[in-house]
Amino acid sequence: MTIQFLQQADGFFWSLLIAAILTLFWIISAIREEHKLLILISIRICVFAILLFLLLQPKLSWIDHYEFPLRWNIYADRSVSMGYHQSLSSDSYIESVNSFFSEAEIKDSETQNYYFDHKIYKPDETTVVLSGEATDLGKVIDHIDETESALNGAIIITDGQITKGEQKQSKLKHLSIPIFTVGVGDTIPLVDVAIQLIEAPTVVIKGEEMDVNVTLASHGRINDRVNILLYRGKKLIGSKNVQLHGDGSLTNARFKVTPQLLGENDYFIKTSVLADEININNNSQRFLVTVLKDRYKVALITGSPNFNTGPLKKIIKEIPRVELDHFVQQGEKFIPSINEFWSNSHELIVFENFPLSPISKRWKQILAKKIVSQSSSLFMFAGPNTNKKSIESLYPFFHVQSSQDTFDDSKHKQWIWSSESGIFHQISSEMITANVEADLFPPLYPKIMIDPEDNISGLAYYENSTIPLLVSGEVDGLRSGVWTSSDFSTLYYKMTESDHHNISISLLHNLFSWLLRTSGENELYFRINKDIYQQGEEIHIVGSPYGQIGKDLSSITGYISLKSKNNSLATYELLFNPMNEQWETKFLAGKPGLYNYEIILQDKNNQSIQSGSFIIDESQIELNQVSLNKTILQSISSLTNGKYIPWESRAELLNNIYTNHKQEMLIKSARLTENITAIIILILILSIEWYIRRLIGLT
Repeated sequence: MTIQFLQQADGFFWSLLIAAILTLFWIISAIREEHKLLILISIRICVFAILLFLLLQPKLSWIDHYEFPLRWNIYADRSVSMGYHQSLSSDSYIESVNSFFSEAEIKDSETQNYYFDHKIYKPDETTVVLSGEATDLGKVIDHIDETESALNGAIIITDGQITKGEQKQSKLKHLSIPIFTVGVGDTIPLVDVAIQLIEAPTVVIKGEEMDVNVTLASHGRINDRVNILLYRGKKLIGSKNVQLHGDGSLTNARFKVTPQLLGENDYFIKTSVLADEININNNSQRFLVTVLKDRYKVALITGSPNFNTGPLKKIIKEIPRVELDHFVQQGEKFIPSINEFWSNSHELIVFENFPLSPISKRWKQILAKKIVSQSSSLFMFAGPNTNKKSIESLYPFFHVQSSQDTFDDSKHKQWIWSSESGIFHQISSEMITANVEADLFPPLYPKIMIDPEDNISGLAYYENSTIPLLVSGEVDGLRSGVWTSSDFSTLYYKMTESDHHNISISLLHNLFSWLLRTSGENELYFRINKDIYQQGEEIHIVGSPYGQIGKDLSSITGYISLKSKNNSLATYELLFNPMNEQWETKFLAGKPGLYNYEIILQDKNNQSIQSGSFIIDESQIELNQVSLNKTILQSISSLTNGKYIPWESRAELLNNIYTNHKQEMLIKSARLTENITAIIILILILSIEWYIRRLIGLT
């Protein structure tokens, strides 16, 4: 035992000590003849000495020796592959493992037994069924590392096939206890061919060639050729014959496909089946590719050519994948014939300086039928030759009506963009910044005054008024818009001569793209890499932001939510990768069942949702590698001074299991100023003094 003083003896301590000694001599001299009082003086001296001693804050330290029993941890693999080894049945394996557990506990009662797959379980935590969807030896190494100080050694019973996680080589080298491994199964793997990966775009343009890259993984002793077949629906569109080499090798095949059918194209990849192949569920896989139109037809109907006609035609023709049909009215006829307009399909119809006179009821009926049957969008530019009565005949198609508000004069008016409309952000959010520059836009002449109805929004207004310059919206799935000024050309040429020459062009490009539905909230195309998964298999979600080049897609947040009938809701975040302009996420397939999913992308103004479903089958990924990986198990034992034992010789390990104890020294300490013992001693001494005083008759 050692004693240490935490407080150094300072001047105050020595002064107090000297004063106490002098006082003591004086008292002894004064009561030298009173022998009964000498005992009381001695007690007071003890109390004072203890108080002075405590004033230095003494700390006592001593060493305690103790020992505790060390134990063995035994880990047995419960993954699916353990039940498919030809030399051992599932029931026989489970029975043998439980017997080994019992015999080990007899040898050392402190032994703790565990099962593992991609998690660690105690035998009472899970039913002993070989149903684990993946094998992660890294979890076992971590568990051994965490409990190393209490272990005598560890035993791992497994086939060594790692289907998840990584080996922890660095941890193995630093472990001070031996790890014995028991290898289960044969080193010759069972034959299996699996479609490892399909790389294909999620969205393409009709007529454009796309690459479909297929990667096959082959296991076992294989030196055969297989056919890789590519179907669209039930039609075979491609075939490749490739050589397989087995032993986990990868083989690639590339198809070049030119989609011609619009919409979702269902493709199917299939490989031929080899003899003795144990798992054929992974020999086929389907994937979807969305095919967009290669051309969008726009009809421009001009009542009378004017200064606006040229800029409008030029801007429309510059829009990618747009084909323009221009119809010019001459008297009662059109050039080319208006019959071509009625007989052909158009995604967008633009009325410019039209009509010059009210259109007939028959004309309206035919136009309405065309719009509904072809889901055509509409846009109208007010022109210098139209009048209020003629143009009002088209108002019902645009869901607007004549406004009661007017201007007192016929002068040109300054105008500004609105920042409150949700549609505005879908069309061109960069226009907002233009408002900060005074007089950037030229004043325009308000030709028609309208009030928008429900679901039609004002995108730009004349200053100090509620009269809109530009409105747009969607009603019953049909989109439309109106430009109320008759001098769009003024805006076009004024902007062309300024540092902001792209604004008028960008306005119409974005506006018409929205009307044609070639950009905006519906252009997010996501695909999962399969529709049927095996337990433990990686699910990869990828999305292509087609048609949104130039927008800050990284500001959009996204996630995928999964829900099945028998499982709770699960959510995984989608991350935007700016390198390939895709949203991505990966996670492992869980319990079997049918899963419905929702992919949600949102910003502060909009939310987009894509729904779908996929199936998770009973775990088969473990069956891709049904063999004994002896090399990994020997490496684990070698790095920890253990030993590799084949399954048939497992009984030998029982001889290594024995009871052992570990001795450790523990340094203990106590500060007397914080210890109740010192207080008890002081109280005891003072109690003795009080008793003696009463005994000799003192108060």
